[in-house]
Amino acid sequence: MEVVGKLSEWYERVARPLPWRQTRDPYAIWISEVMLQQTQVITVLPYYARFLARFPTLESLAQAPEQDVLKLWAGLGYYSRARNLHRGADYLVKNHGGKFPKDRQTLLTVPGIGPYTAGAILSIAFDLPEAIVDGNVQRVFSRYYRLEAQLESKQGREFFWETAAKWVERAASPRLFNQALMELGATLCSKANPHCALCPLTLSCKARKSGVQALYPIRKARRPMETLWWGPLVYRKGEKVLLELNGPGEWWTGLWDFPHVAASSEPELRTQVHQRASEEPRVRLEGELDRQQHTVTHHRIHVSPFVLRWNGKTSSSGKRVWVSADEARKLPLSSLAEKVLRSLAAN
Repeated sequence: MEVVGKLSEWYERVARPLPWRQTRDPYAIWISEVMLQQTQVITVLPYYARFLARFPTLESLAQAPEQDVLKLWAGLGYYSRARNLHRGADYLVKNHGGKFPKDRQTLLTVPGIGPYTAGAILSIAFDLPEAIVDGNVQRVFSRYYRLEAQLESKQGREFFWETAAKWVERAASPRLFNQALMELGATLCSKANPHCALCPLTLSCKARKSGVQALYPIRKARRPMETLWWGPLVYRKGEKVLLELNGPGEWWTGLWDFPHVAASSEPELRTQVHQRASEEPRVRLEGELDRQQHTVTHHRIHVSPFVLRWNGKTSSSGKRVWVSADEARKLPLSSLAEKVLRSLAAN
């Protein structure tokens, strides 16, 4: 297939010199691919370097406490990725002697490794003809074939994986080709204002020929954003504040946060805060910190932190701790808790 060769040759000329492209180590490639999911390259670069410096091998990651892993991940978002990396490393050490299986079905049994990640590891680390499909690949195929099916549809998903498998089978080097396909989607075949004149596939791209490339891919309507009012409760006694560990099923599971109340409106939020303060004789409401905006998945959150003076005894447990600001920063905090802590320091 001529298009496969063209794309691979283009990649060898223009590929960005990213650090994970300088290695064939499946562990390092795995870390990079997981970090890059729903996260921009420029954001990932410093995290990737710090993560591999702290956990240079699969064994070192497997042996680390989960809290250490989450602390290093803090700020990168989508924390289930870090927990799955930790679980996957432990599984590979215990069940495969710290080695990555070289067949797709076995690799898919590893916690946290799905079809895309399996394909990326097998093709990039071992140069095996395994397909990959991510958002960049979907965009390239949707425009190249002028696909009328929605990205999220069964027809669309099947088309992408079947097409990716056909293309990579024809590649002289699956390692180069799959990276080329992702690079094209990440750089030239971008969501907005694709650079079609520079694209190696421009002469055979159906959407480009019809001048409708901006209309593809076709997606279903986005879920509307929901608005939420969130009130972090900053209990203070002396130099210490109270933090709680988020449990399973909560936002930021496994990360430390301030206790909070949530409401569907600002008046409801204030009523809840004042009610909680009035019901606890050891608490006195002192004031508010700067308001902030925060976004989690499809929630737009109005954040109003409240400072409450704690006049009772303090005691810590496994899921509630009284810590100083410096001690808090050593814990894996949610990104919202970090914002509130900075606001507290500024006041």
